[in-house]
Formats: sequence, C-alpha cells, structure tokens
Amino acid sequence: MKAELHCHTKYSKGTKIRVEGLHSPEEMVRHAKLLGLDVLAITDHNKFKGAVEAEKVAKKYDIIVIKGEEITTDRDKHVIGLGLSELIPQGLSLGEALDRIREQGGIAIAPHPFDINNKGIGKLAMHCDAIEAFNSINKDRLSNRKARKFAKKHAMPVVAGSDAHCKEMLGYGLTKIYAEPDVDSILTAIKKGNTKTYGRYIPIDVIKEWSLARIEHSYFSILEYIAENYSSPKRFVCEKLLNLTKRSPGKVDYLFDLMAYFGIASATFYSLIKTPFRS
Repeated sequence: MKAELHCHTKYSKGTKIRVEGLHSPEEMVRHAKLLGLDVLAITDHNKFKGAVEAEKVAKKYDIIVIKGEEITTDRDKHVIGLGLSELIPQGLSLGEALDRIREQGGIAIAPHPFDINNKGIGKLAMHCDAIEAFNSINKDRLSNRKARKFAKKHAMPVVAGSDAHCKEMLGYGLTKIYAEPDVDSILTAIKKGNTKTYGRYIPIDVIKEWSLARIEHSYFSILEYIAENYSSPKRFVCEKLLNLTKRSPGKVDYLFDLMAYFGIASATFYSLIKTPFRS
C-alpha cells in the first residue's frame, strides 16, 4: 500500500504567518485518492479536528485515513502520533507526549529530526517507533541524509512524508507499507519496519505558490506582527516586501523565484556547516 504519512489541513496554524494549511480535510483526502494513494495520515499541528473530519469521508473515497497529530513539545520540538483517538495537548515533555501516544494505542514518529529550523527532536528520535528518513519540504536537503544515516545506525524503522500543507504538495514523500488494509495492521507494519520509502523534493514553484497563498490569507495578522515586533528600518523593509506579494502573479514573480532559490542555497550551505554538530 502507498501511504502519505505527514500532511496538514486548514486547521494547522502558524505563529508569524497565521495560515499554514490551505485545504479542507476532504479536499486532501480527495486529492490523495486522485494520486492513487491507499493510505493518508492527517497530522495537523496540535489539532485533531481535521483528522476526525477526514476519517468521516474516508469510505466515500475508498481510502484508509489514519488519525494523527504533529505535537509540539515543551521545547518547541515536533513528534507525530499516528493511530490516535483523541487530541494530545501541546507543551508536554517529549516523554509525556510519547506516553500519551502509546496509551492510545498509537505509534510515535520522529518527523524531520535534524531539520535546519531546529523543530526536530534530533538524536532523541531513537525513543520513537520510527523515524522520518525523508521529508519532502526540508529546505537544506542535507538533514534527510543525516536522518537516513541515523536510522541505519540505530536499526530504526523508516517512513517518508511530504509534510504537505496543501493538496499540491501531496505524494512527494511516500511510504510503501507491507500490511493488511486496516489501521492496526499498518501501524504494526511500520513499527516492525515493513516499509520502503520513496522521496522527491517538492518543486520550488509549488512551495512559492503555497507561500504566497499563506501570506495573502494572513496579510493583516502579518502586518500586526511587524508593527508590534519590528522597529525601523526593519519594519519599513518588511512592509514593502509584504506589499510586493499583492503584485503576484506578475513580473514580481521573478523576484520571488530568485528569493526561493537563494533561500534553498543558503539553507544548504548553512546546514553543510552545522549538520555534523547538530544533536
């Protein structure tokens, strides 16, 4: 079975940019089916409503939905619980979060453990049931390599995930799972390592369009954040850049393309220096 084990719906929210996920649970389920996927896990940030809604339409689209959550711990790190029955609150220690996941009969996944944004749990991934050895949205390209090496060194089960925040991002990080077509069998297979991963990076154009849509939907909350947290000249520059997004689509998109490629190149260079020392 082909599975997408890391995706977000409109219920996932950010801080500086309020909107993260763009599409409804049903839209994500429908698109996953169009891509030929057999399994879709909904893993919103600290929310469970999207997973519940997706499960309700699973039979309609003949796809298996796994209810999950990407939980933010007290150290602002992420861990994914799959096979949950209810929300796990954010702000718990990693140990408490792992206990809550397993108390519900779920399994714990370490997503993007060595990502450049420092949201992964690093070497503590060894305490999870499986590790995300490929994340399709990792900006620096090198943290996935470290995750794969870490998994091999510690003989950990591996999965891949697109970390999709819109339907266009689905299907880039897939896990083939050798299991019967039911949630319990799938979770057991992952835990036993009966998986094979397939990963491609999400194209720059898709990430750019998602980023612009996020900014459009979060425009006024971003303005408020800039006004409250930035002083001149940083405030002036940020407001000008924010207003440029209103001219897209158009010639200004060349600037956004340049910024996107520069961001990836910078992240990769930074990661090249920092990754060997990251815990």
